[in-house]
Amino acid sequence: MSMQDVLKQIIKDTIAPLFKAKGFKKKGNNFAKIFTDFAWVVNIQNSKWNTTEEVEFTFNTGIFTDKLFGTFYEIEPPQFPTEIYSVLRLGVTELKGIPDEWYKLHLTADIEEIKREIQSDIENVIFPHFEQFRTIEDVIKEMKRLEEQGRHECPHFLTILYHAYGFKEEAQNRINKMYSELIEPQKEFTKELAERLGLDVN
Repeated sequence: MSMQDVLKQIIKDTIAPLFKAKGFKKKGNNFAKIFTDFAWVVNIQNSKWNTTEEVEFTFNTGIFTDKLFGTFYEIEPPQFPTEIYSVLRLGVTELKGIPDEWYKLHLTADIEEIKREIQSDIENVIFPHFEQFRTIEDVIKEMKRLEEQGRHECPHFLTILYHAYGFKEEAQNRINKMYSELIEPQKEFTKELAERLGLDVN
């Protein structure tokens, strides 16, 4: 049995049931629990160096919101929420506060031990992380907190969420701040985004 088949089996027997029990839907290697304003999303990322004898993989988490589409992404939102288009994109090792380390399946690996580690990480790391996001305000608050700590994602995401959920003044102040701090060509994009959102930059 190739290690790719072993991973498929682990996803089917160990990973998918844990997520499904929590109300997540599955599509391919993506899981999503959908709420009114956003979704909790998880992606199982495979290493591009995987072989039949050795497979490495990890979990990436995020909060998906369709508000970024038509404003930041000028495309239709995907039918199924995905981590790649999410805010607060954090890998499981970041959530654990340890160096980036992937699960490794190989011919002499203790598969049962790896399954136990995966189960523990889903139940004790990923789920508790998601539990803090019950409202869009929770999401915005955490984005602000991480930004203040120096962990940056696209600075426009927060502006868009402020605007989408009625925090017009925060959105206006933030886009002005971004415009004054960014350099070309980001300045140009910031101006375009402001127009799309009906905000002024000066």
